[in-house]
Amino acid sequence: MAQPFRLQVVLDVAERRLDAATRELQRLRDHWTEAQAKLDQLAAYRTEYSARLQARLAVGLAAHQLNDYQAFMGKLARAIDAQAEEVQRRHLAWEQEHARWLGLRQRQQALLVLAHRHRIAEAATEARAEQKQQNEFALRAVSKPPEAG
Repeated sequence: MAQPFRLQVVLDVAERRLDAATRELQRLRDHWTEAQAKLDQLAAYRTEYSARLQARLAVGLAAHQLNDYQAFMGKLARAIDAQAEEVQRRHLAWEQEHARWLGLRQRQQALLVLAHRHRIAEAATEARAEQKQQNEFALRAVSKPPEAG
């Protein structure tokens, strides 16, 4: 009879941890992607707003309107800087989780290799035991005296 893999509980725990880390990695990736999309949107808005300012300057603009445009552009630049920092922060969080995920995956893979080796060893042991049993049956059949009838 085959012996159970002694580290099966450890392998099961490793697989659950890897699954949880995979979900967390995807969640962090989604947050990073959302932050990048917001940054891209702000940058596009800045380009559009700047083009509108240039068009307004070409036809003439009152000084107070120019000040308003410039104040808004300053706020937009600060928002872009803050969002760029948020993108970096989320990217760093993803990278850290990815490194953790790689470690968990490596551990799980090592345990899978051990489980595979265990199955191979158990199959070889069973095959030897079966062959030994067949040899014993064959030896008994040959050494048994013929029955007189």
